[in-house]
Amino acid sequence: MLHGKVVLVTGAASGIGAAAARLFASYGARLALLDRDEEVAALAAELPDAVALPYDVADRDAVFAAVEQAAARFGRLDGAFNNAGIEGLGGGMAPTEGYPADEFERVLAVNVRGVFNCLAAELPRLPPGGAVVNTASVLGWLGGPGQAAYAASKHAVVGLTRSAALEQAARGVRVNAILPGAVATPMLLERGFRANPDFAEAAPGAHPMGRIARPEEVAEGAAWLLSDKASFVTGHTLAIDGGLSAR
Repeated sequence: MLHGKVVLVTGAASGIGAAAARLFASYGARLALLDRDEEVAALAAELPDAVALPYDVADRDAVFAAVEQAAARFGRLDGAFNNAGIEGLGGGMAPTEGYPADEFERVLAVNVRGVFNCLAAELPRLPPGGAVVNTASVLGWLGGPGQAAYAASKHAVVGLTRSAALEQAARGVRVNAILPGAVATPMLLERGFRANPDFAEAAPGAHPMGRIARPEEVAEGAAWLLSDKASFVTGHTLAIDGGLSAR
């Protein structure tokens, strides 16, 4: 589905990003894997045609350097999966009036400015037929008690996606977003559930399908949106949430 395409994946060291890297490689993509976590190098080494880019998406200069490095390595850039993100408070929750201002800014720096930085660096590099997928969340549509920073940041990702899609449509570059529900990633299992045992018990049942998602299921949605099979889809927000947002 992605045969021969050069795709940049951010937040690639673990969770949805790592699952996407492996899936995209199985579909024939050549990969530039960006993550501030050094484990991204090990992932790149296990894939057939991948390079590791140890950068932080919140650092604008670093993002532009990474995109240039990817384009130099492969000769072009065909797509990007802007997936890097953090939840804030180490998975904990706090009411809006008590949410620490410095932590709020940290979440927005990664989740909003990071996507903005990536789009600014990637879009000029993409040819007609190129595509971008941004990872938002069902909390980009819905509210999340105790998750003011995360919900605000993911609403912003939806806005960035739609604006960029309208700007790029005339030249044939597509920009979409995925909106996962709860996913079995370290962000949720190792931090969110541990910090909030009640949430851990309630999460599967909150999804009408009665379970949380596997990272690979979310990655499949991103792969389709990046592929030519979605050639007339842009400005779309694809919920991959087991029916959660349909309630």
